[in-house]
Amino acid sequence: MLLRTAFICSLLLFCASLYAQDEESQGGFVDYIDKKQEIFSNSVIDFFGDVDETLSDWINEPREPLSSDALEKKLNEDFLNAGESVDLFFKNEKYMDETQRGFLRIRLGSLFQTKESADFNYKIRAHIPLSRTKRDFQLYIDDVAQSYFDDGDLRAKEESKNEAGVRYFAPVFMDIKSHYSIGMRSLTGYARARYATDFALGSWRVEPTQQFKYSLKSDWSEETNVYFDKELEKNALFRTTLHRKTQSHVDGFDYALALSYYLTLSKRKGFSYTQQFWGNSKYSCEEHLQPYNGISNYSGFFSWRQNIFRKWITYEVQPGVSFHRQYDYEPNYAVHFYVDFYFGNIDSL
Repeated sequence: MLLRTAFICSLLLFCASLYAQDEESQGGFVDYIDKKQEIFSNSVIDFFGDVDETLSDWINEPREPLSSDALEKKLNEDFLNAGESVDLFFKNEKYMDETQRGFLRIRLGSLFQTKESADFNYKIRAHIPLSRTKRDFQLYIDDVAQSYFDDGDLRAKEESKNEAGVRYFAPVFMDIKSHYSIGMRSLTGYARARYATDFALGSWRVEPTQQFKYSLKSDWSEETNVYFDKELEKNALFRTTLHRKTQSHVDGFDYALALSYYLTLSKRKGFSYTQQFWGNSKYSCEEHLQPYNGISNYSGFFSWRQNIFRKWITYEVQPGVSFHRQYDYEPNYAVHFYVDFYFGNIDSL
């Protein structure tokens, strides 16, 4: 525990030293790091382009690549601008499920909580748009963390679930956007489909989504998320999320309500607060074996996200507290900490 804490402190001190050098001089070590990052980003872009061009040659359907902005169609750009900017800045799972932008992200993370031991991890995520083929395909490599809608149990930590595959973005049909994925997770094949639409309801933007997933282990799941977005002021958004999920080998169905406030102070920094209520129609755990129908977890988390030193480095701190049934609703204080490194077309990220 002490060694891990010392590691985090050393990382922070290292980042602080980079900042000091940047303030003192325009050259030196910081410029060297920027140059190396630029070289690596160009290598990532070239590699993505080579993959795109090779696959387009295989299927004999080469086309001129389109910009990622041209691929992302919306019903009303002015109305949806607030929600898009928030998801783009915070890089949440909703954004990752919908974006067709190409990037490589390396994430270093940690989780400290009072009810369980600390957890340290790293994750790699990459999206490779194949814009020269059908303009609708994407290769992806994900190291997926547990969603905060999954069980609401911090004790499960953030289990690593490596997956890779190809995703197809189908043409919009009757205002319904859909994409289909085939891939491998932990050496097991799976298929996934996601459907979404959005419409205006007064001053609210409503976006219902539905996802289905099936794996060769005979595991399946389906979930519904409905997002209600309301722009409060410039760069501020209030979001209500309704969640429901069923899955094999789990009795009953999950349901949740999340109330979130997002504020992007600039292109470099912003914060959010989320209050969540999670339950299951037949919930049980080791401490309470009798199935329980009702809310099993109440949690609230702040999040501060900011670019540091360079636009391709971002950190996020999420302090919060949860009251879970497995702990007899005693407070479990927790702090999530992430540092993200982006490579590729970071100006579009």
